Amino acid sequence: MRASPFTHNFLLMFSGPLIWAVHFVAIYGFIGIVCARPAMNLVWLGIGIATWGVIGAGFAAIAAIAAVYLRIKPRDAAPDNRSFIRWMSLTLSLLSAIAVVWETMAIFLVPACA
Repeated sequence: MRASPFTHNFLLMFSGPLIWAVHFVAIYGFIGIVCARPAMNLVWLGIGIATWGVIGAGFAAIAAIAAVYLRIKPRDAAPDNRSFIRWMSLTLSLLSAIAVVWETMAIFLVPACA
């Protein structure tokens, strides 16, 4: 079954914030689990596994946001609507990418498991 043009376009526009929300929940859940069990917080190259996990999740989220934005193909026939959907998707994707970078940078400023 194919989604309606409204549903398709809505998910395209809000894919960046949705990916950011998944990233947000994933890193805080991961940090919570790793810090609750000190035996799981291994060190590799002088950096804890919690830090590596947040950095990896940050790169994965940025890559997902970029991949979704590059594949945007709105299903509306009106050219003005297509350009608005692309513009809105770009704006929300950039804002979400900034949020992901902001969250990832915090791991360098504050120890993960203090």
